Amino acid sequence: MIGNVDLDLLEKTYQNASIGITAIKAVLDKTENKTLNNELHKQLKDYQELADKSKEQLLKNGAKVKKQSLYVRAMMKGNVKMNILMKPSDSRIAQMVIQGSTMGVTQMTKLIHAKPNADGTSKELAQEFVKKEEENIEVMKGYL
Repeated sequence: MIGNVDLDLLEKTYQNASIGITAIKAVLDKTENKTLNNELHKQLKDYQELADKSKEQLLKNGAKVKKQSLYVRAMMKGNVKMNILMKPSDSRIAQMVIQGSTMGVTQMTKLIHAKPNADGTSKELAQEFVKKEEENIEVMKGYL
């Protein structure tokens, strides 16, 4: 059984990946650019894999998996739709993805640094999340 530090890191990785899933699903049908759409599908797949791995580790260690509240999901979808209605372009979608990924990188990097005793799978998944987010940012810069 892993410790609370590792469980917290797994939980935050799961939650951040879940937020990514919700956000990408909210913009997928708004893009007409096939290449951008393919990139968003790749990001969605990456988020889903990270969420699944984190969830599996949480359950394996007897922890509860806390899903996003309906309120949080509804607010995120509403914010995405409002932002896209104002400027429905590839550039705007890329900007929104970059902003979300930057928040994910910041939150998870701070958490990794705050939990130096974390080890094993929890730390690896958190670091993988940060790496994927940084890659997402670089890819999306091409659409600005």
